[in-house]
Amino acid sequence: MARGTVELDEVERPFVEQLKAMGWRHIHGPELSGPDDNRAYGDVLLTRRLGSAIQRLNRVTGTGEAWMGSADVDSAVDALRRAARNVATKKLKDVNSDVTSLLLSGTPATGHEVRHQGKTVHVQYVDWELEGLDDAEILQRNEFLVVDQLRVRAADGKGVVLDLVLFVNGIPVVVIECKSPDVKDPVGKAIRDLRAYCGEPLDDDVRAPHDRPSGVPELFASVQLLVAASGDNAALGTITSTEEHFAAWRSVTPDYEDDAALTRALQATRQDNGKRLLADGRKLTDQHKLAAIVLKPRNLLNVMRHYVFEMPVKTKEGEPPLTVKAVCRHQQYRAVEKIVAKLRTGRTRLDPAAEDDERGGVIWHTQGSGKSLTMAFLARRLQSSRDPELNRFTLLVVTDRKQLERQLSAAVRVSGRPVRIAKSQADVEGMLSRAGKPGGRAVIFAMIQKYLGRIPGLVGETANDDRDPNVEFVVAQERIAEGESAAEAADPTPDEGVIDEVRRRFSECSTSPYVLVLVDEAHRSHSSVLHACLRDAVPNAARIGFTGTPIMKGKLTDTGRIFGLEPDDKFLDAYLMDEAERDKVVVPVRYEGRAGPANVKDERGINYKFEDLIATLSDEDKTKVRKGLKPTSRDVAESLPIIRRKAVDMLEHYVTGPLTGGFKAQVAAVSRRAAVLYRHMLNDARAELLAKVRAFDPAMLRDKDLKDYTWDELVLLRAWHYQELLRRIEFVPVISAGNEQKSGLWQEWTDPQRQQEHVDRFLEPFPELPKDNPWMVDHPLEQDPVPGGMTISMNPWSDPVPGGSSGHAVHPRPVASEEHRPIAFLIVKSMLLTGFDAPIEQALYLDRPIQDAELLQAIARVNRPRNGKEEGRVVDYYGVLNNLAVTLPAYKGDGPALSAVRRLSSEVPDLEAAASEVQGFLDGLRIGGLDTAEGVTSALWALGDQAARADFDTKLGVFLGALERVLPHEAALKQIPNARQWAVLQRRVRRHYRDDTGGQFAVRAYGRKVRAMIADHLELPELTQVIAPVSILAPDFGEFVGGIPDVRESAAEQVQALRYHLEERLEQEDRPVYRTLSQELQEILDECEGRWDEIKKRIGPLIERAQKAEQTDPAVADLSPVEQRLYTKLSEQLSEQPAFDQPDQEFLRRLTVDLTALISRHVNRASWSANESSLGDLRIAIWHGLREAGLKPRDRERQPLRDLSNAIAGYVQQHAAAFRAQGRGQ
Repeated sequence: MARGTVELDEVERPFVEQLKAMGWRHIHGPELSGPDDNRAYGDVLLTRRLGSAIQRLNRVTGTGEAWMGSADVDSAVDALRRAARNVATKKLKDVNSDVTSLLLSGTPATGHEVRHQGKTVHVQYVDWELEGLDDAEILQRNEFLVVDQLRVRAADGKGVVLDLVLFVNGIPVVVIECKSPDVKDPVGKAIRDLRAYCGEPLDDDVRAPHDRPSGVPELFASVQLLVAASGDNAALGTITSTEEHFAAWRSVTPDYEDDAALTRALQATRQDNGKRLLADGRKLTDQHKLAAIVLKPRNLLNVMRHYVFEMPVKTKEGEPPLTVKAVCRHQQYRAVEKIVAKLRTGRTRLDPAAEDDERGGVIWHTQGSGKSLTMAFLARRLQSSRDPELNRFTLLVVTDRKQLERQLSAAVRVSGRPVRIAKSQADVEGMLSRAGKPGGRAVIFAMIQKYLGRIPGLVGETANDDRDPNVEFVVAQERIAEGESAAEAADPTPDEGVIDEVRRRFSECSTSPYVLVLVDEAHRSHSSVLHACLRDAVPNAARIGFTGTPIMKGKLTDTGRIFGLEPDDKFLDAYLMDEAERDKVVVPVRYEGRAGPANVKDERGINYKFEDLIATLSDEDKTKVRKGLKPTSRDVAESLPIIRRKAVDMLEHYVTGPLTGGFKAQVAAVSRRAAVLYRHMLNDARAELLAKVRAFDPAMLRDKDLKDYTWDELVLLRAWHYQELLRRIEFVPVISAGNEQKSGLWQEWTDPQRQQEHVDRFLEPFPELPKDNPWMVDHPLEQDPVPGGMTISMNPWSDPVPGGSSGHAVHPRPVASEEHRPIAFLIVKSMLLTGFDAPIEQALYLDRPIQDAELLQAIARVNRPRNGKEEGRVVDYYGVLNNLAVTLPAYKGDGPALSAVRRLSSEVPDLEAAASEVQGFLDGLRIGGLDTAEGVTSALWALGDQAARADFDTKLGVFLGALERVLPHEAALKQIPNARQWAVLQRRVRRHYRDDTGGQFAVRAYGRKVRAMIADHLELPELTQVIAPVSILAPDFGEFVGGIPDVRESAAEQVQALRYHLEERLEQEDRPVYRTLSQELQEILDECEGRWDEIKKRIGPLIERAQKAEQTDPAVADLSPVEQRLYTKLSEQLSEQPAFDQPDQEFLRRLTVDLTALISRHVNRASWSANESSLGDLRIAIWHGLREAGLKPRDRERQPLRDLSNAIAGYVQQHAAAFRAQGRGQ
């Protein structure tokens, strides 16, 4: 795209200079058309450079002599070109996959008659060899070239100019889009443009198709990485990455010790002009880090080969399978490279003087940060390595949960290594016996129970739901009180008898040092048992422990003994919660306490006291119950009255929070029985709430200030707003089977197949949500569900009697069929509290005792990121989080562990601070009176500087994000007036200056809770009537700006509209008329600075000329669309060719019609394809057609006519389908 001064000076040039300092060569895009490269406008491969590289890389093994002739080289180049050009008929993702295979493996070709004896060989395009080579040798083997301002012909025939394209051996592998840091959301804009260039715009790109950059998918057929950069920030993704999947690269290890080391290196490096790459006093940025690590030539080859792969994405039932191209995040790359370094340099037990294996360590990566993919990248790194010391390894992955095994094995399969799942101890022994031998390379998955057999003292997975967490909690507290360490009480180490039992059962499987054991959740006590087993089974194996939760301090010694620790008891790699939140790999989690009366809205306490439960009984009945019952805490937690009260509160919390964002929830109950009861009580709570909604009139609240709403009013308004979805949602238990299995009780909730179906439905998004503005929603009349009729006996802990005396539940069939009812709640006891990856889940309602590592794992269920999800919520109904010293005793004093559980109330000061930041910014610009039209107009002029507007957007974004996280807390409701005023100002400012994508104002960046609070205000007539149309092409543009009484405002509106129009057109077409108008506009502004009446007079004719430039030429008005586009193409080509006289319109019209007919016949032949042979025939046909029409260069030279024929043939190749349809009369 066209470059601004800030973008060029602060983003693009520094990027190029840093690349050059690492060994990249640089060339300006237009120079590629010179004699050295002779690049044609439509070429995406630098064929001369590619041909030279092919000849240089492919030599006879042993002698090193070249064997490829020019025909062999041309054939290899053509194979890559043909594969890339398949984007004309196939999806870019599929073509990119094919081209990537060619880059990694080469293309088959017939070898030299003598040297290869005519056998098939694979011609390589890239030398991937890195082992044992220094940086200079890598630069000699491959050519690394950065091209700025590369002009490429788009699929629609228009010219597209890409900021930076990185070529390896003449093949484009990285595209970088640069944006000025002064514009709003520069990285987001860059990402949207990159995906538009790919020819596959993002779904949330609100620009009209003609306002987006044109697609050049053929260039992206070989591209492995996309980079969006804005100087301070940069993000890495691939051709399939959505905006949320582009990620910053914040690690500089293992290349540099820390940020300071990279800073010193950049300060010590000089540019061509003698200036430092990083001037004294300038800070290190994410752009510096990404360039220094990912785009360093050695590392780029490593990333392309080992850290980019395709992975399947779960789709809805009935939808076709979907794969995406994934690239590692910085913490994954960092961890894997550290593991590889330890495998290379650490001593094995077989080495002299080594007491134990020294190749292991612990990887502590916060839950949700992609641990399973880290294992997949490691498997790929070892599998694809050319170092025989690495690619011989057999990987043994040990887990203790079926769900984790399924999740990890699915992730590792994409690495390319064979995956084998052991189903028994014999399986494990047999698979390991082949380790280190030919054919033994594989990734073996084994669950601990299968690996160790049934061992006394180790609890199996299916036993979890039969445990009594209340008893476990009390026992642990008693042990701590008696002096036992908190870590040992929380996770007891198996005694020596258990370990001896293990060792008696297991035999030696392999003595090979080429076994790498990966233990998932290495913080657990089973690690010590596993260690004893492994020492006998695979005594010389390397061991890496992975954990998503901090290792308890009391267990650190055991962990170090098993896996090994770095000096000072450090982990091999650590990625903490605060890092993950900053990278947006996870969302922050906040908890709310609901275990006391003061913590419940409207002071309607949920009180669990015994007396409260029997308060409704007569005095006589109370006496009977007091004498006959001695309830335990579990009894109370399972009591129907208590569950009913909690269910009502949960549903109200859900309706006012997660539901409004389209998110779902999980309930953790004290027992399997309680989980089933919760299903019934949530259904009843929903029926009762909808009955209240039926009698609710929302109009009574429309003119009431939000901060004056009562809790009940807010609940009813939200329930009324979302009532159609609320009627349909399901609440589903997922529990393990127990002794009741024989009777068939709870089979719907315990059958593994049904459980998986329920989980799959839970992971699916809701149907379309209602409009943001509740006052704009119309609801059809539908039947509401009715309460289930569960009768409660005098005994508050008795079983409910469904349907009263009839014994039948009265939950009618809902309006929607069972198969299509969305599941909003999963209700569990222990299942799915660890290792369950559900980004759509935002709330965990906790109603059971839980402590230490299990608590931290449960909290992490709601930290997975999803579009629009600002935070996860844990709502505590058991008092678990009231005293962290009790529930997290093993982590006392451990800051990183305790930071995972912060109160929601801790967000309120952040909200107030963010509001103060916005107000202070506005005060600094003397902006006030925003409740008046005059005040908003004055603010428009105060925010005329682009950098100031970007600063305002940033500060307002922080405030609105904090508001979304705190809503519906009363502290947030107090900020709604500010949110409304500032959102109105942002809308006026963005529309006036056309800062938003497509020039429109979109509230998609606001959370849904915020949007619901301000949407009605933004749509008030007195606000919408003062906003001009975005485009000068709008029918009412002239009438609108002419009706603005203030001359300055009217002229400024015209200036911004024309400027936006010209910038958009120059990005897409770069026609001379747009450049001329842009220059004239700037001249007017310079000459008439501040004289708005004169600007208004002079800008009118420019707008008329710009509007006229968009009108269809009368000479082609009756031509078909295909003919019109070819007419424009011919006209542009001839105007750029000085060898031709400019033909008159009638001649060009006849030529267009004739050529269209000729081309249509040609591409409709059965023999037509997009290969070089067909294109060559087409070029010849076009050349003859041009000559026969009388089009000849003035000097009678043949080359200009050849060039024109080539250009038209290239255009046809991109639009072959349109010409075929034209020929068939379609």
